[in-house]
Amino acid sequence: MTEAPPWAVTPAPVQNELAAQPFGGVVPPYGSPENKHGQLLVRFPGEVHGSARPPAPSWRPVVGWTFFLSVLGVIPAMRRSGRARKYGRERAPYWIAFGATLVIATAFWSALAYRVALPAYAHFEEKSLTAALEDTILDDGRIAKSVGATVSNPQCTPEGDRGSDGLRTYVCTFTLVADGESTSLFVDADLNSNWEIND
Repeated sequence: MTEAPPWAVTPAPVQNELAAQPFGGVVPPYGSPENKHGQLLVRFPGEVHGSARPPAPSWRPVVGWTFFLSVLGVIPAMRRSGRARKYGRERAPYWIAFGATLVIATAFWSALAYRVALPAYAHFEEKSLTAALEDTILDDGRIAKSVGATVSNPQCTPEGDRGSDGLRTYVCTFTLVADGESTSLFVDADLNSNWEIND
């Protein structure tokens, strides 16, 4: 392209004025950001564009993982929200599902532990303490001395709850070796199977 000679008159820059339309409004010049030619001629073009994107991943697996694995449910929440972001979808449902499920699961598992797990553990613990008492109660001869005869086959049953001092009362039944009759004694025992005859 050749340059204009120095004596040539430089034309004034053309003003891109918006042309008036017969029904009101103006047409923006070509290349202007306001020029929307080539867009979808629908009322809500954003909705049409969104329908072409892949559907968002389901948030339901986040609920399942969080309910059973607690805080580890953050892993599927992060993965699924990341995929939703790539698809141009909302990320909030995954974090809402994670947070709500974490609160509900914490309350559920805490109540289950308090109502079921702890009583079951206490039951088996007391059962093992009773068995340990039966194994050691005849070792030092105090029972035979108290009864006045040789005894065998101790069978102890808890009587009441364990006190704050760790002691619990047991009713222990013994078989007299001489005649096969049975006799019973009250015994107080602690958590270490240390016991005393309850008079």
